[in-house]
Amino acid sequence: MTCVLFLTVFLPNIPAFSQDLPDLSAERPGFSTPSAPVGLGVLQLETGYTYEWARLGGAKLGTLSGPQSVVRFGITKALELRFSTNGYEWQSSKLNGQRTTLSGGNDYVVGAKLRVIKQSERGYIPEVSVIGGVTLPSKGSPFTSGAHDPYFTLAADKDLPKSFSLIANANFASVTDNYGRLYNSGEGLWITRSMKPVSVFAEVFHTTIGRGLGSEVVADMGIYKSIGKHMQLDFEAGHTIAGDRPSLYASMGIVIRAPKALIGPNRFMGPSSGN
Repeated sequence: MTCVLFLTVFLPNIPAFSQDLPDLSAERPGFSTPSAPVGLGVLQLETGYTYEWARLGGAKLGTLSGPQSVVRFGITKALELRFSTNGYEWQSSKLNGQRTTLSGGNDYVVGAKLRVIKQSERGYIPEVSVIGGVTLPSKGSPFTSGAHDPYFTLAADKDLPKSFSLIANANFASVTDNYGRLYNSGEGLWITRSMKPVSVFAEVFHTTIGRGLGSEVVADMGIYKSIGKHMQLDFEAGHTIAGDRPSLYASMGIVIRAPKALIGPNRFMGPSSGN
């Protein structure tokens, strides 16, 4: 956040790229990840907080996580580097009248997104990107896996008639728990419609947990609103519709984009003399 504000306040007169910026493309709200990279030289911060009410066995769980953040930086028009974390977590559980609490930081993730197929303006070809990364353990936290866990996502986007758009994801991850390493997979389907001045979305996300630990289906919906060209506010709520851990959650957040902030043609040449 500090970095974004510095770039916005102290670099106002640096010439911009000749390349036009696309509409703001954010990875929040929702589970599903859009395929669009942020663009050459763009620095983007997406952050928010989530509260979840859940049942696990006979215990009631309440968990607050945040700031859940991803920092995205465009190396080229098609490639971005990424750093993300679910932030700090506060968890309270109640079982047989006894309450216990845990708190600690979540693991960090470093990765990249690469667009491999551009969306066709006419026809049925979607935009397709591959996203990959690896976790970095948060030492001393009760929520860390304690290992470097890789993940991979295949993301596809397609604009539809009447201001609708569709996102589909296929996700794969190798995760470490107390018993060793297991492999998870997931699929997500996300549809949105622009209804100026806001957009609304609905989503279904399915996760299969390795080692025969079952699966889960979550449905959610929400709303997001652009503030100018470089900021977005959002709110979402969801519920588990199948699985061993019934839960209800709500999340709200903000996205801030610093366009053409760090690199590119004429970044340090100063303003034109006008001659």
